[in-house]
This record gives sequence, structure tokens and C-alpha cells, in this order.
Amino acid sequence: MIFLDSVGRFQYHVTGMRERFPYDVRAVLTAPGKGLALKKIFASGVFLFLGYVLYTFFTYFALLYDQVSFGYIWESYDLFPIRLFSFDSHFALALHICGMAMASFCLSMAIMAVAAINFQELRGSYFYSARNSIRFTLQRSRTLALGYGAIAAFVGFVCLLGVLTGLIGRIPVLGGLAIGVFYMIPIFLTLIFTVFIIFVGVVGIMLLPVIIAAQKEASLFDALVQLFSVIIKEPIRFFWYLAVTSALAKGSSFVMAYFYYRTVQLSRLVMATGGGERIDRLFSAAFGMLPTESPIVRFMTHLAPGWSFGFEFTRWGYGGDRIPGAIVLAVSFFLLFLTLLGYMISVLASGLANGYVIIRMSKDKYSVIDEAGPSGPADQTISSTDA
Repeated sequence: MIFLDSVGRFQYHVTGMRERFPYDVRAVLTAPGKGLALKKIFASGVFLFLGYVLYTFFTYFALLYDQVSFGYIWESYDLFPIRLFSFDSHFALALHICGMAMASFCLSMAIMAVAAINFQELRGSYFYSARNSIRFTLQRSRTLALGYGAIAAFVGFVCLLGVLTGLIGRIPVLGGLAIGVFYMIPIFLTLIFTVFIIFVGVVGIMLLPVIIAAQKEASLFDALVQLFSVIIKEPIRFFWYLAVTSALAKGSSFVMAYFYYRTVQLSRLVMATGGGERIDRLFSAAFGMLPTESPIVRFMTHLAPGWSFGFEFTRWGYGGDRIPGAIVLAVSFFLLFLTLLGYMISVLASGLANGYVIIRMSKDKYSVIDEAGPSGPADQTISSTDA
């Protein structure tokens, strides 16, 4: 319903607009369409870009600390040092790992941002904006960080106990005997539980942000309980939904990447018809500044890892000078690639959010979409300026 408030602004009263939710795999199969929303792609793209900046900064810092010259780094990787490096210094390796951890955390935040919009749509709030989603994700980032920190602290504590137990083994005769006697119980049982915790932590990069986004109020304890509960009680359903969603995310992003590829190809051909060799060299210089041969680009431009079915940008990156126009064009191509990644994450997060709704109903007979969301109840008033 639309009405005027006291100052004459249009107001939208959102009520009774919710779609019927199918509590089966059909809800997951809608992920490509649900993910194809500009606000979801933008929200995920913001956090993906933040992750890229943090990873690049820490990787450059690590390489410089490891006595690699800035000129060599720039000549070899430009602004895309995306690979596993072999460091001589342990501190440099720690910096690189820190960069990868921050990039993974930003990936989780991107998933949370999209999931927050998805849950609001399921609750009938179709005017929930990307700005609100980003603000919500930043507010819940502390809960997300504490969740990962709790898992890491437990694993670190058990590993420390393992190291101390290993020191006992240095005692002649009695040390080896003690380890032999107590290996099955409690050493092996403790460590196999720790391996399970590590596995849950890895899965939690994708699942924990969805769980936190679904909460009415941020609760670390409840989020961790639900994380382990889903993996323990509904492993088949969850990993089936994860596999289906991942395949949909990869396939749909590949289709979009192909349309991007043909559009760039057509734009180069059309403009080169008028601009001649200058335009060709401009495009070549721009692609030459980008990591067209990196694993992540190849992943996006091929249907599946290891498959030859796909397309290449490599041959486009030869020739041309690094003039200002080429640099700006390269930035444009990078932002377009970021939207591809944003769409893939948007599809993944939308599918996982819908799957989590199904799992909670199956596991706990609890409807996530019937509770009030973090921004208020499903029946809410939104001004035209917010919409």
C-alpha cells in the first residue's frame, strides 16, 4: 500500500507481499535468478574488493620484507600477486597467510551481505537496499570474527597440548611408553575431534555468515550451535544443496563471463573500425596490465577447473603502451571482472540462504522467514528516499 506521510513524502507499507516458499530443492534452484540483482552484486562486490585490497597489501608487504625488490614485484605481478609464494622468512609467510585469512573473511562478509538481502526478501521486505545490507554486515562482522576466532583458538589450544605431549616423549623409555599407552585415549580421540573442528571451520567460511545473517539478534553461541548442528544432523542435505548451489553459481557466472567476453570483443571490433590501430593497441595495453593467465581468471573463463571448454584473453594482451587511457580501461575491465565474481557469490549466497531455511524447518521445525528480521518485522514502512 502507498500513502503520504505528514510531510508529504510517499510511503510504502509492505505487507502480504511474500512469495510462497517451497521447502525443497526447488528453492535452491532459483539461486541464479535470485542472485541476478544489482544490489546483491554490488554488496558482494564491495567486500570482494576489500578482500582484494587487503590481500594485495599484505602480500606486497610480505614480499618486500623477504628482500624482494618493489620493481621486480611490480614488473612480475603488477597489482595482482595472486599465487602461493615461497618465503625465506617465517614472518613474511605469516604476513602472506594473514592476507589470505583477511581475504577469506571478506569473502564470508560478501556472502553475509547477499544472504541478508535474501532473507529480507523472503520475509517480504523487497526494498531492503545494498546500503542497509553493507551496514548490517559491518555490524555483524564482529560476531563473525569471534566465531572464527573461537574455532581457531580451540584448534590452537589442542595443537599446543599436542606439542607439550610430544615434549613428554623426549623422556627416555617412560616418555615413549606414556605416549603409546595414552595414544588411543585421549590423544587420538582429541585430535580426530580437532580435525572435525577444522573441517567445520572451513565449511563455516560459507555457512556461518548465512547463519548469522538469518538471526534476529546477533548471538555467537547460537550461531556456533547451528553451525555444528547443521553439519552433524543434516550433512547429506547441506552438502547436496552446497553442491547444487556451487554448480549453479559456476555455470551461471560462466554464462555471464561469456557474454562479457563477446561484448568486449564486439566493442573492440566496432571502435577499431573507427579508431584504427590506436584502439587495438589501447585494448592490448589494457589487457597486458591484467593477470589474464592467473588461476582465478582461468577459473572464471572455463566451465570447470581442468576443462578446456572455455575462452581465453591471453592473446589480447600483447602490444601497446601504458598510457593513461589504457590504465583507465584496465581498471574498467577489472571492475567488470569484479561484477562477475560478485554475481557468482550472489548466486552461491542466495542458494545457501534458501537451503538454510529448508534445513532449519527440517531439523528444528522452525521457520526462519516467519520471524522478524534484523531491521524489524516483515510488515514495515519504508520511505521513498530509502527505496
